[in-house]
Amino acid sequence: MMTERLLDQKILRRAFELLALRLKRRGVVGEIHIFGGVAMVLAFNSREATRDVDAVFAPDTHVLEAAHEVAVEMRLPKSWLNNQASSYVSGVAGRGTPVFDHPNLRVMITPTEHLLAMKVRAARAVRDAEDIRVLLRELKITRVAQVVKIVDKYFAREPLSARSRALIAEILGG
Repeated sequence: MMTERLLDQKILRRAFELLALRLKRRGVVGEIHIFGGVAMVLAFNSREATRDVDAVFAPDTHVLEAAHEVAVEMRLPKSWLNNQASSYVSGVAGRGTPVFDHPNLRVMITPTEHLLAMKVRAARAVRDAEDIRVLLRELKITRVAQVVKIVDKYFAREPLSARSRALIAEILGG
């Protein structure tokens, strides 16, 4: 069994470079929209590393096949790049900030507000609380009502849970 290898910025950038080269060989241009822990590593430098890259990507088959080849070459878990959390992404997330740009691969981080909304909805006290703190500082948010407004913007049909509200109130001190 392979020991889980954490992905830091250096490893992530190398993996994206190799992925871009594999896509180029296939004559494919890929696009990856990332969120979750990998966004905290690449955009906010608030984590040293992440276990995987949660993403939405296209074209699915080509990107996944190339990602599996990269996994073998770099000795990464087969699911280092995955779309398992894509069901938690808002349909109105919008385009994010590019963090890797190559003629055959563009990697973008979901907009900061959308990332905050996703983290707040998940509301895992241990895993998400520090990320939420970082995002609140980044967005200069100081009130629960501001957070609720952002969550409603992306997930209007899914009201914020009591657990989420309690976590935000605790983080914001009221």
